[in-house]
Amino acid sequence: MKKQYLKGNKGVTITDIVVAMIILSLFVGLIGNLYYQIALQNSIVQSNAVAAYYVVKIAEDIDKMPYESVTNELSNTVKQTYELPDGINIMITVEKYSEIDPTKEDIIKTVSIRAEYECFEQTRVYEVKKLKIKEIAKENS
Repeated sequence: MKKQYLKGNKGVTITDIVVAMIILSLFVGLIGNLYYQIALQNSIVQSNAVAAYYVVKIAEDIDKMPYESVTNELSNTVKQTYELPDGINIMITVEKYSEIDPTKEDIIKTVSIRAEYECFEQTRVYEVKKLKIKEIAKENS
């Protein structure tokens, strides 16, 4: 009489399949989570880059403007002037240094350029503050 073994050397057992499925699901879950985190960070960086581009562009254009035309009214025209993409709101706040200290002459303004945008249901802010200084013509004697 021949000995019969319960397990033959042919085929795959259910235990082998279950172990392989567990390892595969862990691997796929880990890779999927990493892919999601990379995509999330990429989107945040892109949104921040777009906001920074417009804020810097506006700051450069403010440098070219005459001192008298730099007012809080710039916020009203910025959307049409720069054709901002949807979802980015830019606010410009101008504060005269002479309003803080009335003894000073009106030659310096503090300009705050603030971009607010939404990224993955979170409101993010990019802000730049700069000085606008009135150019004074020098008289020749």
